[in-house]
Amino acid sequence: MRFPSIQSRFILLMLIFLLPTLSVIYWFVARENIKYTDQTINSYLDIGVQVFDFNLAEHSNTLLTISSALTRDWGFRNAFGAADTETILDAARNLLDRSNGAAGLMLIADMQGEVIVDTENQGFNSLTGPWRAVVNQAVLHPDGLADGVLMVGSMPYLITVSPLFLPTPVAWIFAGFPLDNNFVSLIEQSTASDISIIQSQLQESGARTTSVVASSFASNQVQQELSVQLDLSDSTETQRIALQGETYGTRFRQINADDIGDDRVYAVIQRSYRENEENLAVLRQRLLDFAIAVICLCLVAVILLARSFSKPIMRIADRVVQIQRGDYGSHQSLPVVTSGDELGSLAVAVENMSRGLAEKEKVRDLLGKVVSDRVANELLRKKPELGGEERVVSILFADITGFTNLSEKLPPEQVLSILNTCLEKLCQIIEKNNGVVDKFTGDGVMAVFGAPIEYPDDCLNAVKTAAEIRASLPLINRLLTEQRVNLDLRVGVHSGKVVAGNTGSSSRLNYTVIGDAVNLAARIESMTRTYKVGALVSADSKHTLGSAESLFVWREVDWVKVKGRESAVTLYELAGLRTDVSDEDLVRIESFHEALGYYRSGYWDAALDIFERLNRDDKEAIVDVFISRIQRLNGLPPADWNGVYAHQDIL
Repeated sequence: MRFPSIQSRFILLMLIFLLPTLSVIYWFVARENIKYTDQTINSYLDIGVQVFDFNLAEHSNTLLTISSALTRDWGFRNAFGAADTETILDAARNLLDRSNGAAGLMLIADMQGEVIVDTENQGFNSLTGPWRAVVNQAVLHPDGLADGVLMVGSMPYLITVSPLFLPTPVAWIFAGFPLDNNFVSLIEQSTASDISIIQSQLQESGARTTSVVASSFASNQVQQELSVQLDLSDSTETQRIALQGETYGTRFRQINADDIGDDRVYAVIQRSYRENEENLAVLRQRLLDFAIAVICLCLVAVILLARSFSKPIMRIADRVVQIQRGDYGSHQSLPVVTSGDELGSLAVAVENMSRGLAEKEKVRDLLGKVVSDRVANELLRKKPELGGEERVVSILFADITGFTNLSEKLPPEQVLSILNTCLEKLCQIIEKNNGVVDKFTGDGVMAVFGAPIEYPDDCLNAVKTAAEIRASLPLINRLLTEQRVNLDLRVGVHSGKVVAGNTGSSSRLNYTVIGDAVNLAARIESMTRTYKVGALVSADSKHTLGSAESLFVWREVDWVKVKGRESAVTLYELAGLRTDVSDEDLVRIESFHEALGYYRSGYWDAALDIFERLNRDDKEAIVDVFISRIQRLNGLPPADWNGVYAHQDIL
């Protein structure tokens, strides 16, 4: 992602710094508040457990007091001694009525466990397992006292047991208090926590089923959700349980002994997180409001700071754009920013640069009129010095045919006008194809492709330039209609190694290319007059084209050896682009190649027949060249003929 302005970058930097900082603060405060909330809930639950245990202990003491009151009743003692069951039951019920709800049942059994009276009519005649277990605990107690939580029907009861002395122990007195909704509501009022009593029953299959037998929750659905979600395997940690969309911190403890029956009874103490979560939500909103306020204030400050940077920078940027357009502002007397800080120094540096560029542009304009733009840029890019480097380039020579005779017939001013018109068009074609005009050679031009700047398709550009120069002849002659002349241009192209660099003296340099490849390119251009063709290309250039060679139509012209070179050079006529050459011309080129093959093999008559037939169909100057040569060689054939023709007159 790009940010186009300093202001946006300052804002981004501020956000990168501020958002993580505020996020950490937000996270830290929220985390500490959550920890505090958990601690608060746990403290409430601890208090709830303590209050529950205290109430059980108080009710246990109350039950023992009630049982003790019964043993001190003489009427009860006499009735028990007389084995008057009805009187004993009436006495027990009368005591329950007078307890004002502190006791809910009374059961009396003899020392052998046979039930004498049972206010709840539970239906057993002798003490069963859980009741017997409580009695066993009382037997072990020094005072014969014990208590425990037993299921009476479907309701858990806090049961106490104490002995009846007449004066020796003759019976066990059981007093019970139901742990029902009234009991849990009483504890809820004391602790502000929700209390539930849960029974876990062992089934014949070995599995346990859990049910709520008493709860401060009035909703049966909430009680059902609690029995399902509560994990009775771990009583050490506070559990989070969601009941109808509200989260509760939950603690539980078993309130009956493991050795008193198979059923388990649990007290569940719960505290809602709602109030704490509401406080946390308020705190988070305050933190969010604070963060937004801080971001807004910082945003205003950053925008003001950024503008104090961006406005001067934009003025400097506008000045740089003026310089880029070539407006160096010679009329500019003061920098665009006059402050004494770094931006002011930058503005002064820009103006100094502008003056330096103005001087350099003057030099560039002058060089551009003397050498090509690319050479001028190369000279300005680095310190000019004598010497060069080896390059593989393509060299093109082009000149005007018969210009010497034309110069003799026309006034110098007209000759110069014709020459400039022609060279202007040649330079446009060369530079369009990434070529560099190395020098003007009187009525011609030398161009280099591959120096000082190298392109991957330099050879192709050179050949395309040759084809375009030939194709531009009609346009050039139309431009010269008023001059009443009709020009012809000849082109030669060769590729090879050269040395490209500065030649001359330390006080006067000339960027050019030198080497055998340059000389051969000039000789190839000269041989266009010998073979009477418009463009000749060496085999080195043709092969350098690679697959691009198929873009053009080629006519192999000759194997030649020029003065000063031992190796032969294969010459090709550039007939034009393949799309521009007719099928008829392609047939003639094939016939020419056939005749050329006979000629190179020394079959003079066969070659001569084909060349003469071509001339009869359409007279062509290059065919005349070979007819004359064959007639000369046929009369005096060389003994070591190998198809290579030596041009001694081509320097």
